[in-house]
Amino acid sequence: MKILNFNRIGATLIGAFILLSCSQQEKFTIKGNIANGEGHTLYLSHIGIQKSSYIDSAKLDKRGDFTFSNERPECYDFYRLQLDKKGRQITIAIDSTEIVTVNTDAASFIDSCRITGSPQSEKIAELTALEQALQTQVNTLIKNNGPMVGETRKTINGIIDEFKQNICKEFIAPAPYSASAYYALFLNLNGAPLFDPLHVRFDSRCYSAVATSLNHNHPHATRAQHLSNLAAKSMRATQPVKRDTIYIDTNNATGLFDIKLPDIDGDSVSLTSLKGKVVMLDFTVYGNAEISSRNLELREIYDKYKERGFEIYQISLDGQEHFWKTSASNLPWICVRDAAGPASYNLTLYRVQRVPTYFLINRANEIVLRDEQVEDINKSIEKLLNEK
Repeated sequence: MKILNFNRIGATLIGAFILLSCSQQEKFTIKGNIANGEGHTLYLSHIGIQKSSYIDSAKLDKRGDFTFSNERPECYDFYRLQLDKKGRQITIAIDSTEIVTVNTDAASFIDSCRITGSPQSEKIAELTALEQALQTQVNTLIKNNGPMVGETRKTINGIIDEFKQNICKEFIAPAPYSASAYYALFLNLNGAPLFDPLHVRFDSRCYSAVATSLNHNHPHATRAQHLSNLAAKSMRATQPVKRDTIYIDTNNATGLFDIKLPDIDGDSVSLTSLKGKVVMLDFTVYGNAEISSRNLELREIYDKYKERGFEIYQISLDGQEHFWKTSASNLPWICVRDAAGPASYNLTLYRVQRVPTYFLINRANEIVLRDEQVEDINKSIEKLLNEK
């Protein structure tokens, strides 16, 4: 009689169980309910870099329940639920092996959609709504004012620029590493991309911020490599012509990227509102042990030149708001705080590699000197104050 090797059988069963568990753990799930969806077909597709491809489908019955499961992506990725092949679409961001629940109605689909288990998908839904609102606004302007030429084009371009700056401020700058920040780069208007990184410097920097974060977290992912290549190409294409002075290129007429942040009283103060003054734009961290003595030196400079039209716009990158307010309460110049801290997109825009760092801005709102170019701060300020 053959004696069974229970240890061997046990090891085999355990191995099979581990393999099964690993297999289950390496998948994500999208499930939910489509009310009034009987007779419709729900499709799941993957949104690739170049094209989308169908993964699975489900014929809905009167209950409207569905479940899709697929292999987890190498980094965050995007999938689409579509009701029938020409129906409206819901975009889902998948990061790992999460379970995402989608509940909606067949008639309204997107408008009544409720997504749980994926905060980034909720952010993408916000972006989609903003994209649709912009499209409606532009369509209305064209309908009321005629073709997109002359003043109509100028107005629409202004709306688009403001829209992109808000998208950057609300979705990209706070979390450039997120799926929603990546998704924001590819928003469309009339079928054309809103962000044009190969021709617009601001757009190129938005791409660069997201590409840097994605490449840091997932250096071997195909999506990361593709965006990094595009960002590098766009930075070369939009590199401003070298001048005798430092000039940060932008789309607005002021000659620098505007920054609008809250001061210790909670009032938003815009950098460009200081046009007509000579301004020191200063990035700092009050938690740095050397900043107290540095601020004493700045106070001497400020007191010396303030009556002649000199101002300091000092941006704190401190994490603790209360600490910042306490530290800034006795400083006489404009003190604001960027809550994004080291992840601030303003640091990317101004190419700040270390803190503290400052820039000198002339009365015309043009950046003319960076701290490393300044040999004598008093002489540099005197020269700018004497310029008309």
